[in-house]
Amino acid sequence: MAVAAQPYVVAMLVPAAMMMPSNAQVPSGTPSNSDGYTPHWGQEMWPGSSPQNYGPMENFQFAPNYPMYGDDHAWDHDQRSRRRRRTRLTPKAPGMVTATGRQNEDTAILSDEQGAKIREQLEAGADQASMVAQKELLGAVWPYSRHPLGCRLVQLAIQTTRPSVGKAIAAELQGHVKEATESPHANYVLQKVIEQMSATTSSFIAEELLLNVQRFARHRFGCRIVCRLVEHCSSEDSTHKLIETLLEDPEEALDLCKHNFGHHVVQSILEHGDVRHKEMIAEVLRHDLLANASHRSSSYVVEAALLHCSAKDQESLVQFLVQPGVVAELAKADFGVFVVRTLLKHPFGSTQPFVG
Repeated sequence: MAVAAQPYVVAMLVPAAMMMPSNAQVPSGTPSNSDGYTPHWGQEMWPGSSPQNYGPMENFQFAPNYPMYGDDHAWDHDQRSRRRRRTRLTPKAPGMVTATGRQNEDTAILSDEQGAKIREQLEAGADQASMVAQKELLGAVWPYSRHPLGCRLVQLAIQTTRPSVGKAIAAELQGHVKEATESPHANYVLQKVIEQMSATTSSFIAEELLLNVQRFARHRFGCRIVCRLVEHCSSEDSTHKLIETLLEDPEEALDLCKHNFGHHVVQSILEHGDVRHKEMIAEVLRHDLLANASHRSSSYVVEAALLHCSAKDQESLVQFLVQPGVVAELAKADFGVFVVRTLLKHPFGSTQPFVG
């Protein structure tokens, strides 16, 4: 059982928390974990969500008005306000890759009526879905994946057909991974392949991204693909190489932590990566921990490190952050205040000598 924070720590952190601006409140409705720990970083609006994205197939309906947000991550008003505030106060990190838009996407490939009919058949059971997928989708998976309605049908087919048909669908995406990663529609198909198919079947995605993974990890859609690979295929050699490439250069790793979209990838590695990768991230953060804990994007990474790193690394990070001067600086910083909130609720496993 975790030991409560020592009195001297509370004595330093509570006054610092009271120094925070009134608008730096913990988002209402944010779920806490079993330790009573409320990580803010996992609840922000996922990158790329906008009325123009036709996102995951959940809650999809063939109707004149498509679902407004292409994202299945919950977020509320306070969290959106925080995200907008972070974006407004700090300029975007250099080297950010912008979305490519709807390049070469055929908006006339499928009508609502055709889509509704295929969808109904795909939901009729595995045997029926497999027959329909073989007849309607195979041979045209790539153009369908780039279409706002078609991408949902491909996702549904991957989820409902027999594994052999799902593999055939995934195979038609080989050679198109880089373009699909930057597509506002096809990126969801890649995510569905990673989530539904075996790690071996989806390994080609990591292999095709490897040479440009630094770029795609900073892309508004590409960061999603890298995150899904880390979450579902971290044991695969191809994904392991991908993570190693992202973290092997400390300067590049730090830039990724501070990137608008790249920090999501680092957070996924902290949550799903192996111990060595978590240690590498903790070491990068320690080089200038106060600056990282105060930064618009890397403050999310610091919060994640306090939750997912080894006990030794957590203790090292906390020991520095609870110093009186450091706490005061964080409490005055626009984004450091959220790290202070996390420190207030962080379970300490042992008594630590006060660092004056």
